[in-house]
Amino acid sequence: MKRFLIGLISFIGTAAVFSIAAVVALNAYYSYYGVFPMRVWINGIYCTGMTADEVVNVLEKEYDINADKVSVRTADGQIHELMLHEYGVSVTYDNMVKNCLINEISDYTWLDNIRKPRIYQILPAYCYDVEVIKTKLSELDWLNERLYYAGNVTSDMVSIVESETEGYILVDKTKDLLLKENAVELISNKIVNQLMRIGGNFSEIDLSKGENKQICYRDIPYTAEMKDVLSKWEGIEEFQDFKITYRFGDMDEIVDKSVVADWIALDDDGNIIFDDEYNPILDKTMIKEYIAYLSAKYNTVGTDREFMTTRGDTVEVAGGSYGNAIDENAEYEFILNAFINRESGTRIPEYTSEAWAKGTDDIGDTYIEVDMGSQHMYYYVDGKIVIDTPIVTGNASRGWDTPSKVCFVYFKQRNRVLRGANYATPVKYWMAVDGHIGIHDATWRREFGGDIYKNNGSHGCINTPIEIMAELYDMVETGTPVIMFY
Repeated sequence: MKRFLIGLISFIGTAAVFSIAAVVALNAYYSYYGVFPMRVWINGIYCTGMTADEVVNVLEKEYDINADKVSVRTADGQIHELMLHEYGVSVTYDNMVKNCLINEISDYTWLDNIRKPRIYQILPAYCYDVEVIKTKLSELDWLNERLYYAGNVTSDMVSIVESETEGYILVDKTKDLLLKENAVELISNKIVNQLMRIGGNFSEIDLSKGENKQICYRDIPYTAEMKDVLSKWEGIEEFQDFKITYRFGDMDEIVDKSVVADWIALDDDGNIIFDDEYNPILDKTMIKEYIAYLSAKYNTVGTDREFMTTRGDTVEVAGGSYGNAIDENAEYEFILNAFINRESGTRIPEYTSEAWAKGTDDIGDTYIEVDMGSQHMYYYVDGKIVIDTPIVTGNASRGWDTPSKVCFVYFKQRNRVLRGANYATPVKYWMAVDGHIGIHDATWRREFGGDIYKNNGSHGCINTPIEIMAELYDMVETGTPVIMFY
């Protein structure tokens, strides 16, 4: 037993000596070759057996320098992004990684990694050259516009111009002129201050207000000529302060500064004419021209229309008596008075002829469709067919064809006698749609539809079965559109 204990003690002592020797040897190996010991991770990279330079190379390759940027807000409200890699900025992990390595191989710290792996999360440091940053900034277009310098004063720095969408506008170039050298210096300093913070966290550089604006911008005092332009601008601004919304069904026409600007009187050279108090003179003929524009766009009387038929195709139907026609005289008087009295609001125009619906699509969803090609008539209410019937239209062989056009029910009568050159025919239901042409019952007919109209058609009217006519007559209102086509 005693010999066994002596042997065990000897074995343990020998093992301990070898273990200590192994630890010392490993530590010497790590130190001599400058590699990371066992179970070390940096930013997700397994570093064991790698030198500091090798780890740095991997980290720097994985870092996306293209994502680092600084935003600069200028006095005009624009935001300009500066991609830092374009200004010579790069990153390095060199010192941080070497510090990690020193920490691992000093005082046998790495032995604790046997129990628990060492995990480091480190941030890079930024490398830059201030002069490179300033040089690149000096080349930017937006830092070379609207510069302030001695003698930079001309009479056209304050002007009134006409835009396409906002009427006349004031262009004032005396405000917020840039002191380029100050701006470059300030921006570069703030970039450097942010780069010096480990990890970046770049914030916006705002030149538009506060002390930064005072450093980077100057205003030029108004000259007498500029003040004269500003006085005229006050008159124009007041002139353009007007808005009327014309409503045409589901379509609107806005009369605002973009329209009213055209109502200002101009001389032969295109210059605005002012009175003695710097108020623009109104050109009333331009108001008439605008009303004529509305009529040209929204009047539909006599206009040809494309119509989607029940049978599924699109036909072009000639314009008839149906449609909208703006009362130009009434609208001229209205808008002139509204403009003079500065009465803004919404306006539904007056009409000399008024269709069932307003706007360019004046037929709407309730109408009578007379398909003379298929000898069928449909009555739509709110887009749904409520009556579907065969009919007989004008006798084609005798030249009494029912005309193709868009018209409307302008008169209704019960128990009427239809009279012509050689006939007098009583009907129970009469709906006039175009001159002497109407929709009515025809009790003398036993059949409707087909090709009857070609040789035995009407004098031009739309013959309809009496039971259908009785129903249609009670449903249809005066003014309902009627679209007749082949």
